[in-house]
Amino acid sequence: MKITFKGDYALKAILDLSMNSQNDEIVPLSIISRRQDIPLPFLEQIMLSLKKAGYVHSRAGKGGGFFLAKRPENITLGEIIRLIEGPIEPISCGVKNQPSGCAEEGRCAFREVWVQVTEVISDIVDTVTFDQIMVRTRELQEQRTEYSYHI
Repeated sequence: MKITFKGDYALKAILDLSMNSQNDEIVPLSIISRRQDIPLPFLEQIMLSLKKAGYVHSRAGKGGGFFLAKRPENITLGEIIRLIEGPIEPISCGVKNQPSGCAEEGRCAFREVWVQVTEVISDIVDTVTFDQIMVRTRELQEQRTEYSYHI
């Protein structure tokens, strides 16, 4: 599994909306683009995918923008990664109890490794929520400001 810019940007966009979800804030795309350093045309495509899948809602017009359709604690990294990037397994035979169509499947020692890799990655990304990422982001921001000083 490799996360592309598109997947990274989708994760950052959901995190940005998560950080503003407690105030029910509607965030314009231009602000997400600037805060997350995501090219606006690319962000527009990503948000359409997220909206179509039911992760975000939008409001048009003045004061419009995007907001989460689900609470951050109900969205996992794995859901967004799969939506944008596709399957998590590193190779098509990497899913346990699912035939891959490979003629060597039953005799291939590599398959066991790929299944384990898929399971470990899934165990992590399917249990980490955006609420947890939001908390950790705030902790890191606080650490950074604690050590900032000017002479």
